[in-house]
Amino acid sequence: MKSAATIFLLVLLASIQTPIGQLFKLPLLIEHFIQHRNQDGVSLFGFLEDHYATNHNDADSREDEELPFKNVKFHSIGYAILTLPVHAGVPASFPGDKKIVFPNTNMPHQHLASIFHPPRV
Repeated sequence: MKSAATIFLLVLLASIQTPIGQLFKLPLLIEHFIQHRNQDGVSLFGFLEDHYATNHNDADSREDEELPFKNVKFHSIGYAILTLPVHAGVPASFPGDKKIVFPNTNMPHQHLASIFHPPRV
C-alpha cells in the first residue's frame, strides 16, 4: 500500500512540476482539431502548423491558448540547507617565534658519489 501511495505521489509531483502535465491536455487538442476539421477541412499537419508554428489569431484564440505545450509554465522548487559557521572560541596559535631547522639533504654521500668521476685526460 505504501509503494502505491509513493508511486501516486511521485507521478502527481512529476505531472505538476514538469511539462509532462501538459500531456493531460491532449484531449483538448484532439477536440479542437476535430472542431477545425469539421469547420475548415484542415489536415492534422496543417492544424499543428497553424496553431504551433505561426502566431495563430482567430475567433477562438482563447481556446488556442489552452492547447498543450502552447503556454508552458514551468515552476521549480529548489532546496538549500544553510549552515551557520561554528566558532569554537579557542584562539588559533601560530608559531611565529619558532625557527624550524631542516636537515641539509643536499650534501652528497661519499659512497654514492665515489663512482662518478670527471673524465681523466
